[in-house]
Amino acid sequence: MIYQMQFVKGLLHPASSRYQLKEAEAVTRFGPSLFMLYAVSLLVYGVGAYFGLGAESISKELTKMTPGEYEAAKMLFLYGKLAAGIVFPSLFFFGASLVYWMLLDIAYIKIVLVQMIVFILYLLEKLLLVPISIFLNVNQDANPFSFGVISQHFTSNEYLIHFFGSITLFQLTMIALTCYYLKFLSEKSRLIVWLSVALVFIITWTAGAFLAYLDVSVIL
Repeated sequence: MIYQMQFVKGLLHPASSRYQLKEAEAVTRFGPSLFMLYAVSLLVYGVGAYFGLGAESISKELTKMTPGEYEAAKMLFLYGKLAAGIVFPSLFFFGASLVYWMLLDIAYIKIVLVQMIVFILYLLEKLLLVPISIFLNVNQDANPFSFGVISQHFTSNEYLIHFFGSITLFQLTMIALTCYYLKFLSEKSRLIVWLSVALVFIITWTAGAFLAYLDVSVIL
């Protein structure tokens, strides 16, 4: 069976998609689909950078900068965001897949395909946050889809607030969808699959919170 990459089907009809993926002996449209995801990722990150989303660290230093320094900082911020638009999906597609491949004994290419489908949810969240952040003037910690706002009622620790701000309803949906695919493709126990997926996302949240805590402008 030949598996044809279809994002909409992968999201809306995962039962059929995962069955075809498990039985597949070859894949079509992999390259164009991968290129499209990178292009959309660059676009989403670029739009966010254009509107200054995540540029709080630059804004704090605005009064201390000369006009030339401010313009240079904005350009560095833009380039950093565009770099993140390439680096993060690469880690998500290939780095996370490597972890799953080592732990779950699934064909690597099939894991990458699952990651590509799940990544659509990440892009959708990033895209929705653009108008929300602009009109409501909120940052990642106040993301209405995250647990960042709730965490601020229980702790004043900035790192923990950043950490819980990284955990969103979209991210939890990504975990559920990833597990739905991988537990069908793997012969490992359901528990091992869930723990493997949870490990990858916890590492992602921890790294993102650490970068935000250090006031790094380019965050995942």
